[in-house]
Amino acid sequence: MTRLDIYYLYMTEPNKVSSTLLQKIKPVNLLLIGLMIGSISIIALRMLLISNDAPHYHANFALYINGEQDKFDNFTFYEEVAGCNADSHNDPKHRVHMHNNVNDAVHVHAEGVTWGHFFANLGYGLSNNLVKTDEGVFVDGQNGKKLTFILNGQETGSIANKLINSEDVLLVDYGEEDDARKHYDKIPKTAGELNLKPDPASCSGSEGLSLGERFKRALDFTR
Repeated sequence: MTRLDIYYLYMTEPNKVSSTLLQKIKPVNLLLIGLMIGSISIIALRMLLISNDAPHYHANFALYINGEQDKFDNFTFYEEVAGCNADSHNDPKHRVHMHNNVNDAVHVHAEGVTWGHFFANLGYGLSNNLVKTDEGVFVDGQNGKKLTFILNGQETGSIANKLINSEDVLLVDYGEEDDARKHYDKIPKTAGELNLKPDPASCSGSEGLSLGERFKRALDFTR
């Protein structure tokens, strides 16, 4: 009988363990064994408690340049539903994208996704003082124009590194400062409704987590 066997027997049926057997185990070993069993138990419990579903939620947004809304009317801005496959979770564009030519709804399929990630997947650039689109680079203060970010009704000076949360509403506006609020109010608030609908892609976030993914999440104590 090993020391681990003796300790387990002592923890489960202490009356069956003699003092002679316990004396064979040094206190420091008892402490280490206890820590090991405790750690394994905590990780196992976290694996059980982790939701089986991968993230899948929505947000709304709009981008205006000099008073004109970017319509994102090129098919390249949208995730191809037919293109989804088993390896899609490894594609950065699968983590956050748009579908079906709906140019105001963001689909999020992963944790830790920021607005900067989303705009990068569109082929755009975004920082605290500029936005880069297919039409060029627009810098805050250039030609008297202002770059404004309004998130959930509140103006903010930084957006690129902010996480996209469910039902967020974001406006990115470059132009006359007085126009930003009017543009924000025009953004459809459809994210809550979309959250209740099945994902249009075959690589839906509802496929569930693999055992390996659950184990990795259980080891991440920052969650």
